[in-house]
Parts: sequence; structure tokens; C-alpha cells
Amino acid sequence: MKHENILELRKLTKRYPGTLAVDRVDLAVRRGEVHAIMGENGAGKSTLMKILAGSFDDYTGDIFINGQKARMHSPSLAKSQGVEMIYQELSLAGALSVGENILVGRLPRRGLFIDKRAMEREARRCLSQVGLNVDPGQPVDMLSQHEAQLVEIAKALGNNPSVLVMDEPTSALSRSEVKRLFAIIDQLKQRGVTIIYISHHLAEVFMIADRMTVMRDGRKIVTVPTQQVDPATLVEMMIGKPVGQACIQRRCVPGKKRFRVRHLTRRGFFHDIRFHIRAGEILGIGGLAGAGRTELARVLCGIDPYEAGDILLDGRVLDHRSMRRTMKQGLAYLTEDRKLQGLALQLTAQNNLLSALHIKRGGLLGARKQRDSFVSHAEQLQLYPAQPKRQVTQFSGGNQQKILLGKWLATAPEVLILDEPTRGVDVGAKQIIHEAIVNLVDVGKCVLLISSDLPELVTLSDRVVIMRKGHFVGEIGKDQLSENTVLLAASRDPEALAHD
Repeated sequence: MKHENILELRKLTKRYPGTLAVDRVDLAVRRGEVHAIMGENGAGKSTLMKILAGSFDDYTGDIFINGQKARMHSPSLAKSQGVEMIYQELSLAGALSVGENILVGRLPRRGLFIDKRAMEREARRCLSQVGLNVDPGQPVDMLSQHEAQLVEIAKALGNNPSVLVMDEPTSALSRSEVKRLFAIIDQLKQRGVTIIYISHHLAEVFMIADRMTVMRDGRKIVTVPTQQVDPATLVEMMIGKPVGQACIQRRCVPGKKRFRVRHLTRRGFFHDIRFHIRAGEILGIGGLAGAGRTELARVLCGIDPYEAGDILLDGRVLDHRSMRRTMKQGLAYLTEDRKLQGLALQLTAQNNLLSALHIKRGGLLGARKQRDSFVSHAEQLQLYPAQPKRQVTQFSGGNQQKILLGKWLATAPEVLILDEPTRGVDVGAKQIIHEAIVNLVDVGKCVLLISSDLPELVTLSDRVVIMRKGHFVGEIGKDQLSENTVLLAASRDPEALAHD
């Protein structure tokens, strides 16, 4: 007999050392619905879902699947009960092929060997469900981030789950890919699959969720039908107090030109890039996925080489032979991928936050200065919990992002390059990060902002240059800056734009 509630959680509790992450949560999820789990970073959403996906064997409380009590003390047990989870931080093995990643644990075999033809057929079937046309034999680490995100989704769908948990599934997707994902979710609903959806994009939740559960401080606050709340009410329930529209006040008027890029070229990625940033200015780069924005950022900070052009700060041509050299000359780069490239996940919050400063100085700070520097940046960014010896993996995604930003603010950069600085963080954490960025430019520093979050790009930037297919194809000043103008310019053909 099928129960109306495919999933029930009763008094579910999970403790970390010094933290009650999930506190006696009761939750009922109906068959075939999209159920959103909402809350600020640190509210316990992801931890609750990781319990369901079998990531912990030390939780207390009970889980019922289709009315039957279930043990979820390992991922394999969760999968056997029909529960799959797509994590915010991808779990793909970069050195393996797309097909091997999708079919891990269930690779077709012919005798002792993998049946590659059967693997390719099944992988293509899974990929077709997410509208992705890539070679199943291609290594995952050759994919773009948005392609890897779609492979992760295809991998989960390949196991035909009855409950599919999606934790920030659109964080690396373009608008068209988000629409495709929503179509997939609708198809899954029609098949009776239950979707549990976690997202900080409120507009997404109101588009697709049937009901939502709000969590705060590890506790369930309320479960309501989506049509009974509006965005302002939802935010108020998430943070526990009324909230008005955040208005970022800028105290500094952009001054002299400090950072210049002249005729910069990296063959196959971008060509003849020219721009400048003034003291106290935030220059945004708009563009669609694959435009070359991240590739440009990596060259500017010394990670990747370039064939032609100059990069100057205060009239001085910079030495770009390594990121260490650019860091010492005043540049800093916050990567879009905090898990793989930004943070040392096995180290503490303090070790991470001060790591770039130690490299820039060429030696360690004394114990007292380390503690004082950590406390200062933890207070500025409202890090929670502000525990210097706490391992980074024990922080929520939003607080990990604060640590990553603090790592670069600690170096007192003259030019800060930000690549998706608020991806996957809640409204409260986003406001704190925005304020930190504004505080930096208000003392005359330069910021280069790459963001796929159009409201963020438009709100923070003084100007936005548009990048498409490795070229800068236009610039939008503050007086004409809007989400529509950015999206229109990013979507148009460079040759047509040049003749306008």
C-alpha cells in the first residue's frame, strides 16, 4: 500500500562537536511533490538532507520511507531505499570519464572487463534526460562547471530514485539550463518522483515548489503551501525578524585609473582584452557561460599564461609568472570553486583564513597576531561559529564562503578579482559579503566582479563590460545598467553589436 507521505522524519537530531546542527526535526514529504527546504546558511538544511542520504551513522530519531522504518546509516542503504542526493559541491571524480562517473557502482561488465559499448549507451540515455550532449568517454575534469553539474544530475537520475534531493542544483547553470532542469523536475513529478529542493534563489522556489519547510538554528519552524507565503514573509521566517530592502551605501566616488589591461590575449580563450578599473570602482563582467570570464580571471592573477598584452597596476607592468608573484604585487583572486580550488578542507578556519597572508609575507605571523587577525575578519564577516580551530568542513557553505573571502581580504589587496562571490549563499550572508566588497572599494581599492547573479552584478557594479566568445563586445554605464541591458548585450552577436 502506498502512503500519501513517501517520507517522514521524526525527532531527527545530529550533533557536531560543540554544535547541535539538527534539533529534533519532524518532517513529512508527500509523494510526487516538490518540497523546498528553506533557511539561512547554518540553519541545518544540508545536514538534515545528508542524514537522509546516509552520510552520517550517528544521528538519532527515525526515518520512514513509504510507511516503513528505514536505516540510513550509509549512502548505499539510502540508495537501496530509493533516495538520491545531488550535492551542492560536486562529487564527481575528475580523472574518470563521464560514463564511469554516471555509472559508478553499476558499470556493465563483460566477464572481468567493463563493457564500454553498454556503458556508453546507458550514459547517453542518462545524459539525454538533462539535455547534455557530451562524449561519455571524455574525462570529467575537461568539462565546464555547468556541464559537470548536469552530469551530477544525470548520475542521480540514472538510479531511478523515488526521492531525489537537490542541494543548490542551479548554482552553476545558465538561465536556459535552469529552464531545462525545471522541465526535468516536472517530468519527474509526473512519474511520481518526490523532489526535495534546497536553494537560496527564492524566485526558483516560488516557481517550482508545492510546499516549503523553513528551518532556523537547526529546528523546523513551519511547513506551508508555497502559494500561502510571499518572498518578504519567507525571508522573515528564515531569519526570525522583519527585514527591509538592503541598500548598499557607497561612500567613495571612483578616482584615477589604477588597474589597466592592454591587448591581453590567450589563444583559444580570449583575444585583445582591454579595460581599466579606477580607484574605488567595481567593474563587473557580464556574459553567458563559456564567454571566457573565468579564463580571463585566472590569467590576470597569474594562474594561467598568456601570449600577448600587458597588465598594469598604478602604471607598473606586473610580473605574472605565478600567482604567488601577483599576490605579492597586490592582486587577489576568489575562485568560483571553493571546494576544489579555494579552501583546504582538512584545515581549520584560522589556517585557511590566514594562508594567503602567510604566502604574501613569506613567513608566519606570531600566534597573537594570527589570533587577532582571525578575530578581526571573523567579526567583519560575521562568521558563525567564530571558532578558529574548527575544521572548515564543519561550517555551512555560506560560512565557508565567508572564510574564503576573508582569506583574500586578509592580504589587503589593491585589486580583488571575484568570481561568483556569493554562489550558494543565503540572503543574509550575501548582504554581509556585499558590504565587505563595498568597504574595500571605499578605501580606494579596485574590484573586478564576475557574477552570473544579474541582480548582484547590476547592484554592485559601477560599470559592466560584456564578454562573449572571448571578446569584450560592449560596456554599460551605471545610468543604463539593468538586468535586461546586461542579458540582451550578453546574448547578442559580437559582430552585430559592433555595428550598432
